[in-house]
Amino acid sequence: MLTIHKLTKTLGGRTLLREAEMSINWGERVALVGPNGAGKSTLFRMILGEDSPDEGTIERDEYSITGYLPQEAGEPTDETVLEIAMGITPEMIGILRTMREHESTGDLSHPDFAHAQDQFTALNGYQLEPKAKKILHGLGFKTTDFNKPAREYSGGWVMRAHLAQLLVMEPDLLMLDEPTNHLDLISLLWLQRYLLNYSGALLMISHDRDFMDSIIETVIEIDPDAAKLNSYTGNYSSYLDQRESRYDQQVQAYRNQQKEIEHVQEFIDRFRQVGSKASQVQSRIKSLEKLDRIEKPRTPRKPFKFNFPQPPRSNQKVIELSKVGQAYGDKRIYKDLDLTIERNDRIVLVGPNGAGKSTLIKILAGQIAIDAGLGDHIGDQLGRNRRAWAGFPVLPGIAEIRENRCDPLGRGAAQCITDDEQFHEVVVGWRAGGLQDKDILATYVLVNFDDNFTV
Repeated sequence: MLTIHKLTKTLGGRTLLREAEMSINWGERVALVGPNGAGKSTLFRMILGEDSPDEGTIERDEYSITGYLPQEAGEPTDETVLEIAMGITPEMIGILRTMREHESTGDLSHPDFAHAQDQFTALNGYQLEPKAKKILHGLGFKTTDFNKPAREYSGGWVMRAHLAQLLVMEPDLLMLDEPTNHLDLISLLWLQRYLLNYSGALLMISHDRDFMDSIIETVIEIDPDAAKLNSYTGNYSSYLDQRESRYDQQVQAYRNQQKEIEHVQEFIDRFRQVGSKASQVQSRIKSLEKLDRIEKPRTPRKPFKFNFPQPPRSNQKVIELSKVGQAYGDKRIYKDLDLTIERNDRIVLVGPNGAGKSTLIKILAGQIAIDAGLGDHIGDQLGRNRRAWAGFPVLPGIAEIRENRCDPLGRGAAQCITDDEQFHEVVVGWRAGGLQDKDILATYVLVNFDDNFTV
């Protein structure tokens, strides 16, 4: 249903893809993987027709329908959550609102209600609405959320509504760019089960290994060194094993060829001046000239490991909250919350979106004042070198990070984490989102190397 042939794309003076080949069959579940900045989102845009390749073709089945979920949604409008999920036209929105107005007043005998009901039936609305509600429930929405304007919700919840719209639509090719970014664990597991039974083809960008392992049957890797697309059959874990095996085979083939070249070259050098061997020498020279040489394989990228520098020793009790209360307007987030964090604790916060995880993080970091209760050792009370860290601003310009704290190889920590030789020459705002996150982490490691409480 999708075929890419000899595709070449250059962006910002860098060749992302060179004569790349790729195909997706009906019903196939595919993950597109590669390091941040390799061109995954750019390839998505070309498939969608939002960008054009420099050379090559992208062919889609003319009768297929494609649905796409970007990483971030646009600004929400006055549409309700249910209206977004149903993916309805402005015409159907007007029909629905007419029906609800008459239902709220109990005036079901009015001609306008009857006319709207007939139109709703003709547009298959009675089948669409229950399906949309079921999917919204699976993605974490409550029944009371359905008719609220989307602008009342955070970007993450709006993204869920748009994801629901795609699942209701059931396109032949479903393209998802980081679909798990805004999902809590329960919603993620629901989506995982749903996609396992999805009848259409799936093309997904994700960094969630477990999610890909459970769903994906084909992995297509963007190799930034060769600017090629490599296809592997199996899930993500299988891809890692196959990539390692392929690398070993390429190394062996390269070494064997190099030995053969050395052997031939040795013969040429030895008998070049011997007249009786002239024809044999010329034959071997021509064979080397015609030889399709194997490029030296590059070692596959492996996870970079680093440690936070050893900070000054803190008190045994680092944070203590007692009977803390917190609310946003009428919405009560915490009541009588007690929490103690001690030295060497390693804690993870879990819970559904909107449960108050970020609020607690900001309380611990001293970024918001508590409404009630007591908090000891919070915010500025941690001291200049004992402050909590609850996020770092995106760097506004050239990343200026000294290469003086890093691994034994001597590379700067920022470059180690980002694996980017051009790190110090790139304006952070121009980099892919994943690379910006790495830049921020690298900056934190260097700037806040003596903090002893990090959130």
